[in-house]
Amino acid sequence: MTKKISFVLLFVLLLYVSCATAVNDSSSCSVEVSGTGTVYLKADVVSFRVEVSETAASTALAQQETNKKISSVLSVLRSFGISDEDIATTGLSFYTDYWWDNGKQIKNGETVSQSVVVKMRNLSAFPSLVDTLGSSVSGITFSSVNFDVEDKSSATEEARKLAYEDALSKAQAYASYSDMKLGNPVSISEGYSSVGRAVNLDYKVMASAAVEEAAYGTETPSGLLSVSVNVSAVFELY
Repeated sequence: MTKKISFVLLFVLLLYVSCATAVNDSSSCSVEVSGTGTVYLKADVVSFRVEVSETAASTALAQQETNKKISSVLSVLRSFGISDEDIATTGLSFYTDYWWDNGKQIKNGETVSQSVVVKMRNLSAFPSLVDTLGSSVSGITFSSVNFDVEDKSSATEEARKLAYEDALSKAQAYASYSDMKLGNPVSISEGYSSVGRAVNLDYKVMASAAVEEAAYGTETPSGLLSVSVNVSAVFELY
């Protein structure tokens, strides 16, 4: 009987020590928080798309007209200091064009299309480029204008720092609410990073041969871009 009582007392003592250790163990208490950091940037590059599409009686004639206009477009781009490395052909197609008349398919001609994507680094000259293209080359499609920042690495690093500071501030607040002290971070993970676009213009340039002297010039405000980073962190509480 004495041995049985001693065993029970020993078991209770061990259980108490185990519970006390768990309560005092700092790793058993933690807080998980997330933080977001955002940095705003001014655009330093702009990309856009120019497409030429011509229809003629034969593919050869349509191709000749398309080549002529593309050559004029490229000449304008190069006159603004845009290098060939920043001009890329993204589409080139030949196809027969049809139209319908009372349910009957009628051949309209042969169509040739070519499109190029352009990157321009001199933003101050971009409005003049748009005006020059519109006044010197008729019947082109000018679209997919996108302002961007070419190198976002430093902005991403700054946003990452702000995101961690945001998470740390929240963890300190929760420690204060709980009447505890904040310990070291147990884990830190980056959730997502994103770039916000401020402007995305799409319009067609159908130029007229005659330009009125009082015509307004093109204005292209680029707005601001945002770089955001989200982090999750777990901190010890004691």
